Parts: sequence; C-alpha cells; structure tokens
Amino acid sequence: MLAVLRVYYCVALFLLRCGKCLPQQVTDRRSVDGQRQAPDTDAPATGAKTRAHHMMDAISPGADTFADTSPLGSSDTFSFLCELQNFLGDVFPQLPEEAVSSSVQLQSLQCLPPLALGLFSSETLLLGLLNSSSPTVFSFPSPRSLLQLDSGGELALPPHLVEVLRQKLRQVAQQVMELMGEVEVEQRAIKSLERLKALSAFPREDPPAGGHQYRAFLLMLALQTVAHAYEVQRGLRAARAGQDLSQARGNICGLQPLFVSLESFSVSPSWAPINNCHGVCSFPLANGNNHAILLNAQIHDTNGVTLNRSLCCVPVAYEDLLVVEWSNDETYLHIKPNMVARECGCR
Repeated sequence: MLAVLRVYYCVALFLLRCGKCLPQQVTDRRSVDGQRQAPDTDAPATGAKTRAHHMMDAISPGADTFADTSPLGSSDTFSFLCELQNFLGDVFPQLPEEAVSSSVQLQSLQCLPPLALGLFSSETLLLGLLNSSSPTVFSFPSPRSLLQLDSGGELALPPHLVEVLRQKLRQVAQQVMELMGEVEVEQRAIKSLERLKALSAFPREDPPAGGHQYRAFLLMLALQTVAHAYEVQRGLRAARAGQDLSQARGNICGLQPLFVSLESFSVSPSWAPINNCHGVCSFPLANGNNHAILLNAQIHDTNGVTLNRSLCCVPVAYEDLLVVEWSNDETYLHIKPNMVARECGCR
C-alpha cells in the first residue's frame, strides 16, 4: 500500500512541476539511464549480468563514481528528492517485529534549534556532518513545497570538504554494496540508486558550488543510514546464529537493537533507531567506572551501608538523530540529541 501511495505522490509532483513537459522528463531520464547502461567489457561472455554486476554498476566506488558526465535539467533537485523517496522506500530491510517499539511523533522529541543547509552553511557545521555517523530521517515536503526548491538546494563546500565528501561517498557506497550483496535487493532499488548517482554527480576538478554538491551531500547521509540499517540486520542474524553462545555468556550487559515507528507517511525511513541496553551487571563489570566498581563492592559488603538498588545496565554514550526537512525554498536540519544509544555500561 505504501508503495502505491509513493507512486501517486511522485506522479503528482511531476505533474505539478512539469505540466505538459512530462514526456521530456521521461526522455531525459532515459538518456541518463542509457549512459549508465553502456556495455561492460568486464561482463560475462554470455552478455547477461549477474545481480552482483548490477550492484557494482549502481554503487561501485570506481574511478567515475560521482563524476559528472553530462549536464542535466533545471529540475534536478525535484527529480532527486522524488527518486530518493522511492529508493529509501524500497531499499531498507524488513525489521523483525520484536525489534520495533510503539510509534512516536518526531515533533514530540527534544530538538536543537533548526540549522539551514544551504550556500551559507558554516564550514564547521558541514565538517561535523561529514564526520558524523548519526542516522538520518528524511521528512519529505508536500508537492507544492517541493516546487520551490529550484531556487534553493545548493551547497558551497570549500575544496578540502569537497574531497572529504567524495571520499565519504566512496566509503559508504562500498559498505552499502557489501551489505546489499548479503541479501536479496529489488532491481528497482538498484535502478533508483543509479539515477541518484547521476543526479548527484559533480566534476572531478574544481566542482562548482550548487545543486550537485547539495544532492551528493544528501545522498551521503541517505546511504549512511541505509548502511546502518543493514548492519543492524546483519547483527540480528549473527545473534540468532550464536544464541547458544550468548546464553553461555550469561546475558551480560550489552547493546540491543530497538526501533520506534514514526507517525508520518512522508518520513523515510518510517522508523528511527534508538537501541536499548539489557543484561546482567556482574563482576567484572561491563564498561564500568570507578563509581560503579565502588557501588558493586558496597552491595556485596554485608558490614557496610545497605544499598537499596543493584547496578543497572544503562546507556553511557549516545548518538543524535538527524532529521532533514524542507520548508519553502530552504532545507533544514533538526538534531534530536541523545536519541540513539551507542554504548552500554553498568551504573
């Protein structure tokens, strides 16, 4: 049902944006896809590509990755966001029911003041985002709001940050490639990724400020979130495979995956990771500090002060959740601090 709604959503966007120019948009897309589907000299002699070859074409960090090959139309940001929503709707793995908690509204969570993402974004902000591993949720705009993004959706990264962005894209693309290779991925998700690469490409030498950098930046955040989701799925598979070993270890305090559903159709992914800490705090303490060690000693000292509690397995380090939203012709980052448990300890 959600897939059908996404199709209607994007059709409405195209009709509002392009009017009677829709056939031209389709022609432009085919021309870009045609370039991406050029014959591969490394393909098998039979001429038929395996699923791994298609994935390599889509997200391989080769020499031409994210390098501009041809100019695209003035509605690239519009097309990119519509394609990005489709991609995120198709690519995320199905989460097990036991790992998903009740739903929550993003507006009900604590949030730092919104930060504009655009030509005048500070270098400190951009570098911090490039170095961050925080997951990102995209709150896509309404069709009417999206039409105004032709006058926005630009970044002006200094040359050294352009190189950081390029390297980060390569790294996360390689990670996504490896993780997607472990499971069955729908071909339409791979095709969407090809299109996103084309819309995010910028020249290798002296890339100009503008929409290319903006779209590459958003793609990096999206792929990083995809990689995080697949890493969680890989961990769940490993946990099920090693369940006997886990029982032998005595359920020691540690991090467990946990997600909350988000109450919004236009938000992708439709959930946010928060994780949970669970397990027994017994000596030697898991990630304990001096205070926890002294408390543990006091608990077992029958001659000392009686404590009314035992040590608890709790989060001791967090990551923020990034929420990308659009309003009129501006893009905003909403940071939900201390939302994702990253490390556990006994306290």
